[in-house]
Amino acid sequence: MQKLVNNPSLGWVSTRHLQHLVARAESVGVAMDEFLAEGGLNKTQLADSNGLIPIAAIEAMLAAYTRKYTDPLLGLSLASDIQPATFGVLGYISQACTTLADVLDVVTRYNGLLSNIGKTSVAHEPGAVQVNWACLTGSDVLKRQITEYVIGSFSVLLRTLLPEQADLLKAIHFEHSRPANSDTARKYFAFFKCPVYFDKPTSCIVTPSSMLKTKLHHSDSFLKDLLDQHAQNLLKQREQVFSLPDEVKQLVSAMIIDGVPTKDTVAMQLGLSGRSLHRKLEELGTGYREILDEVRLEIALSKLKEDAESGSKIAEYLGFSSHQAFWRWYKQMTGKTPAEHRKEMTGKHS
Repeated sequence: MQKLVNNPSLGWVSTRHLQHLVARAESVGVAMDEFLAEGGLNKTQLADSNGLIPIAAIEAMLAAYTRKYTDPLLGLSLASDIQPATFGVLGYISQACTTLADVLDVVTRYNGLLSNIGKTSVAHEPGAVQVNWACLTGSDVLKRQITEYVIGSFSVLLRTLLPEQADLLKAIHFEHSRPANSDTARKYFAFFKCPVYFDKPTSCIVTPSSMLKTKLHHSDSFLKDLLDQHAQNLLKQREQVFSLPDEVKQLVSAMIIDGVPTKDTVAMQLGLSGRSLHRKLEELGTGYREILDEVRLEIALSKLKEDAESGSKIAEYLGFSSHQAFWRWYKQMTGKTPAEHRKEMTGKHS
């Protein structure tokens, strides 16, 4: 079973979600490069759909976005045009399921394919079924937006699978309070097309029990079995992906935005002492300095591709005392100066 976390430093979401966010934002004219940079990311890192994005990076991006734009229903906006493919293998299995009951079983069993920060569960009530989702980590703002994104996305998925069922959604519940602005509150009904209740014990979708046996039009038991095996393999990979060096690297990538973090600062995020972190990394054949250098080099390479970034600015961002110190470090790491490397890279793209 996928390990869930309530420690923000270890939380992650699938790159698929961020790919969807970037595509959706840029389709309405929002340039995302600056927001990705706030999270220590760039578009190159989004190429792998099976990759993982630290929740700390999402927090940083959300904070930067909300400073610039006012969109209280960002989560729902992102969910409005979601497609089964955005859910990866989970979306494909859902389409191959025979009934809605099968879909709910798949969603709960493979809860950990798309993130490790929340839990999906199904509760049966007289005449109704609740599909619950609880966000276990992050700030209150992040929890609210992600919860609305997940509940909104799942409702869109259900309607995609059963488009002719007008009464598919009986109600929507949210743990957070109703927005004070009446126009904003009205948009929830416009989105879900059913009653929406706030200040509830759990955030969930409520659907009539009678819908569970509803047949899906594109069910394919053979394809479902194949995808099911693939999903099991992916879930095992997710469970094994976070070694301690991976966790340290993710923390450094997220924290370097506010200045190069010390080993003790990173260790504290992991619930360790600096000495314990040093020992554990040493046992795994690496060290904090090596991981820091790896993160710095990845960022430096990315920034050198951007002609607007001067060597002095890159040096400052990466925490070097001077341009000369950055120059010496970079040549030691790559065998070339930053200027030589930039010339090669820009030459290849010219």
